[in-house]
Amino acid sequence: MVIKKEVDPKRQNRKYLIGEVPKITAPNFIMNPAELRNYLPKGKKFVIKRVYWITDWKGSGSSGQHCHTDREEEIFIIFRGSANIILDDDGKGKKKYKLVDNNIVFVPRLVWHGFENASSDFLLLALTTTNYDAVRKGYCEDYQKFKKIVKK
Repeated sequence: MVIKKEVDPKRQNRKYLIGEVPKITAPNFIMNPAELRNYLPKGKKFVIKRVYWITDWKGSGSSGQHCHTDREEEIFIIFRGSANIILDDDGKGKKKYKLVDNNIVFVPRLVWHGFENASSDFLLLALTTTNYDAVRKGYCEDYQKFKKIVKK
């Protein structure tokens, strides 16, 4: 499924939210305002502690799939190219969405996620609520373990 407009998380009964950032055409450029409050569940606070971007995808264009068991939450904004995002928020099976320019995805803690089939020009910006941890404490990279965690 290619995301072309905002998905209502209540209608979809999901913890994550996928939407599209608007394009505002000016005489000399296009502005894309991602007002984060529009892409978070109502009343959700999201304090950005780290910003990173991923470029130059190689090979299969995949990232490691995982979930955050600590407090980390993320917002991904796609600037260029395309990729599939894999998501599971209830342990009942992974769902795949095709992301393209201007898509935005909110991924709260305890949601399995990762990217695959990224085009070589795929440019992804990530905003996260935690600082970088090279040890990756608070990461679960075992899908079977994730399914047990979310069923509790």
